[in-house]
Amino acid sequence: MFKNLKRCVITYFIKPFAAHTTIHGVPLVVTPRLHPLERLFWITTILLSATGAASLIVSNWQRYNANPTVVSIQKDFRNWNNLLPSATGCFKTKYSQELMDNYIEQAWGIMVNDTKYEYYAKFVKTVANVSYHSLDAFAKFASDKNLNKVNLLELAAKVHPKLTGTLVTYDPKRKTDWKLIMAEQGICFTVNNKFANVLTFNVEGVKVIDDDADETLLTCHYLNGLCYARYDSDPQSHISFFIHSYIEIADAIDSRSYTLGESEELEVNYFMEETSSSPTLRKLTPSQRKCRFDDEPITDDLQVYSPTMCYLTCRYHIVFQFCGCRPFFYHFLGGKICNITEMLCIAKHVKEIAKPSSDLNCECPQPCHNVAYLPLPIKKATWTSGYFDQRLTFRWGLLHPTTKYRRDVLFSFEDLVVSLGGSLSLFLGISFISLIEIVYFLLNFFCHYVTSYSQKAPKNKQNNKENIVRVVPVGYKK
Repeated sequence: MFKNLKRCVITYFIKPFAAHTTIHGVPLVVTPRLHPLERLFWITTILLSATGAASLIVSNWQRYNANPTVVSIQKDFRNWNNLLPSATGCFKTKYSQELMDNYIEQAWGIMVNDTKYEYYAKFVKTVANVSYHSLDAFAKFASDKNLNKVNLLELAAKVHPKLTGTLVTYDPKRKTDWKLIMAEQGICFTVNNKFANVLTFNVEGVKVIDDDADETLLTCHYLNGLCYARYDSDPQSHISFFIHSYIEIADAIDSRSYTLGESEELEVNYFMEETSSSPTLRKLTPSQRKCRFDDEPITDDLQVYSPTMCYLTCRYHIVFQFCGCRPFFYHFLGGKICNITEMLCIAKHVKEIAKPSSDLNCECPQPCHNVAYLPLPIKKATWTSGYFDQRLTFRWGLLHPTTKYRRDVLFSFEDLVVSLGGSLSLFLGISFISLIEIVYFLLNFFCHYVTSYSQKAPKNKQNNKENIVRVVPVGYKK
């Protein structure tokens, strides 16, 4: 059978293909009455040409996988709409005395003048001001099993101070408002953030944002010289403000904050650096372009991507590795919620968890659309009299850039196909039709082989039948 297959391959594939193919040099190899040295010459030439083509193909393939993008400079700044920086504010004291008294009375029936009031008040303050660096405070309540039944997220939300200030922007017709979120800094409020909906929470009786607020991202045209937002709030409420990109959040190790004290006014303007990406970049894999779009998550934990969200998820997995649970401020992630004892377990490993992002050994590539804000000199004032001492003011603004960067495809898949075709055509004369020829002769060989095999099968069956008829039992008489 093997000999028949070999004979069929030579007869119906190799010989007709070599004789009729359009690949340069191959028909000369099987030309009749050719001198052996000539035949050897053409075989050597074809092998050398195939080696050259393979070398170029491998080189272009490596180029396509390793470095197919290029960053160019854009200067058409007069047509740009620029993103106002996103801001996140966090109260230094994240509980209201009045709301805390009401919660303690409703949850445990303890009044202000009760002897146990101070114990429960400390617990409420510990939960409200939670962060990785304050988990040691739960040690006072480790032996109280009744407190493990408390919904800590609900507690923190119900005692959080109300936002009584006024947020205004450059657009007086637009109603912009803060949105309450819960993250590694505890409960904070943010504006102009694309991922606010991921971090927000749902607690009955707590409104996270005004129903009439416009949540679309704030952008300013280059010709708009006033691109700013300002928040006027209670003069006695100390607040830390974080300014960041629209896809970033304030995390556990973020130290880039501005803290406002009583009756202070702070103004910060930012210069913007933006690197955008062309839509064609999505045709490349993240490993090729060395960046990720914000809708390309690395894991299934979150369906969004940004470097800070990536590091947040990384810390979440480290916590699970050490203590087998998640802190309640990771309400947007899955898994068992930590009780008080397990919160103390996290406190023991806080140095490994809350260390700088660069030391976490997490792979978090840069975003494909990256916006960075560089602060200019700060203007700060403290008012002691007049109208201004009755409020706390934080103002942040944007200075429009005149240069941006754009990441584009330098060597696309179409370019790869063209380079492969050019290499094969240059060295061997192979075209698309040549590839069709290979398919054609393979099908021709298959059809002849199947036909010849089917013709031999009936003869074999007939011979077997004749052999069976000729077998005569011993002692049989006709």
